[in-house]
Amino acid sequence: MKSRLSLATVVALVALLLSSSQAQEQDTQCKTTAKADIVLLLDGSWSIGRMNFKTIRSFIARLVRVFDIGPDRVQIGLVQYSDDPRTEWHLNAHPSKASLLEAIANLPYKGGSTMTGWALRYICNNNLNPSVGMREDSRKIGVLITDGKSQDEVYFKSKNLRDRGIKLYAIGIGSYDEYELKSIASDPDESHMYLVSNFQFLLDIVDNVTINLCNSIKASGW
Repeated sequence: MKSRLSLATVVALVALLLSSSQAQEQDTQCKTTAKADIVLLLDGSWSIGRMNFKTIRSFIARLVRVFDIGPDRVQIGLVQYSDDPRTEWHLNAHPSKASLLEAIANLPYKGGSTMTGWALRYICNNNLNPSVGMREDSRKIGVLITDGKSQDEVYFKSKNLRDRGIKLYAIGIGSYDEYELKSIASDPDESHMYLVSNFQFLLDIVDNVTINLCNSIKASGW
């Protein structure tokens, strides 16, 4: 005998599907039809520490939830660097928010020294190009998250990115070098550079970061 779902069960399943869809819609706070390709450049040096690295993962997850993730909307790639840069995933690797959040939750801690200049050059050559998902008609953005001073030159590497039309954000935590971050971030500093004295304050700035990122994506005149 074939079993049949009761009316109450069907209603409950429909309600569950609707609530899940509404929850995803509420997550997406940056409402825009503009395309954006964002590469997160994450300092994974030993000075971060494993516990603080978990906080960074939480920060990135909260940032991602704000955007409409997809091949025709916002794509987010991630590079982790220390002595050398390592692509964790390219722009086109995760076409859904759920897949991207899972990758963030499983992001391993790298460890090593802080070679930010090398990492900036690396994303210019390897992550912000059409072969790995960058779209010609997208807003192109790089977001650096670091807790210390680079051990190599950063100004000309970041200038090369800015000259290519890539907007750069810089987030410094703890033992950051403010002058160095100013030389990396796009102008104006007030909306492209963020400084916090401790990892425990990192989540306090996530709303401001995402608002300005959203404004960059919506802005005309790129």
